[in-house]
Amino acid sequence: MATRTDSDTYRWVEDYREYRRLTPLDEQQVSDVVDVIGDVGREPAGYVADAFSQHDIIFLGHRTPSLQTGHFLQELIPVLHSKGVWAIGIEYACVDDQELLDALVRGPVFDEALARGALFRWGMRHHFAYCEYLDVLRAAWAVNQRRDPNAPAFRIVALDYDLDTDAVTETADLRSPYPWMHLRHRGSAGRHMANVIMREFIEPGHRALILCRTQHALTRLRRSPHATIDAFDFDLHDGKVVGAANHVYAAIADRAATILIHEALPADGYHGEFAFPGDGMLDAAFARNDGPKYPVAFDLNGNSLGQLQCSTAVDGGDLASWAHGWVFLESLDRVLAPTPLPNIVDDTNLADARRWALDGHLRRADVTAIDFNAAVSTSAAWTELIWAHLA
Repeated sequence: MATRTDSDTYRWVEDYREYRRLTPLDEQQVSDVVDVIGDVGREPAGYVADAFSQHDIIFLGHRTPSLQTGHFLQELIPVLHSKGVWAIGIEYACVDDQELLDALVRGPVFDEALARGALFRWGMRHHFAYCEYLDVLRAAWAVNQRRDPNAPAFRIVALDYDLDTDAVTETADLRSPYPWMHLRHRGSAGRHMANVIMREFIEPGHRALILCRTQHALTRLRRSPHATIDAFDFDLHDGKVVGAANHVYAAIADRAATILIHEALPADGYHGEFAFPGDGMLDAAFARNDGPKYPVAFDLNGNSLGQLQCSTAVDGGDLASWAHGWVFLESLDRVLAPTPLPNIVDDTNLADARRWALDGHLRRADVTAIDFNAAVSTSAAWTELIWAHLA
């Protein structure tokens, strides 16, 4: 047996497999995973950018924001630019604020107040207000500062839209499913984002990276409903949840591809709400002293990595049924929370924050800016605790 330098992670995977009645880790299979990643692994930013040689639209999915993912996205922007990819679409902004995004990335100086405003509407909905993700916009602005004046400007395109919160009471809890047929007055999020992608990128013949949550990044796989992730705001067709990438894939097939950042997959709740990708084989491989070093990215088609089973995930299957490629930035037990934007809510935008919040408590008239800033900080801390479901 190989000597281990990260015994805690290895034991975590072993305990996980035992609790879920899987066979013990097979050391030979772990060694095979180590060898294949060593052979096919690539530097992540270059891997994602080079995927555009075969695809027009790349969906880069991750469900839970993290410090490392935010830094990776910033690093990715100039690499995309160098490969002639001039746009990214982001789920975490609303088309209602597209003018702000365009003004921001083309401006002579980076206006952080403008950036905060462009992300505020969606951010208050999901308590998503982090320094590292705002700095993705800063990276796009920096690319435009250095570009050839004759080259197209790099764009950030918002994909989601504002909810019709006037259709419900001021204190309604929007985390329950009943109001969403009224709130989503322009159709489902998945369908709307797909329409924006078709209009902004595919129809004019532009390539684009799409940054979105995993549930909207899956092209080939149509998910089974998940009790937590799909508690509200989801699009169900023939018993399956359909996201933005499913709609795009239906229109352009393999011109669209999915690359997922390493995170837990949804599980059925019997042994927890989340599951190790590949039933823990990837994490076990990276935990060994002779294992691959992250960050690293690799294809899941044409090698044995794609055949790693996800039997403990709610949709089962193997890794290749989930994604075309994989980016491993960090071990699951080393996720670090992103940095909350300080004072994202103050007296000037408190009324809008109340209106756009999903939590009924935060929609009340007596809620203060302190409550909202605490909610963002709590959401950031939750990203480091969520993986306890796996133990």
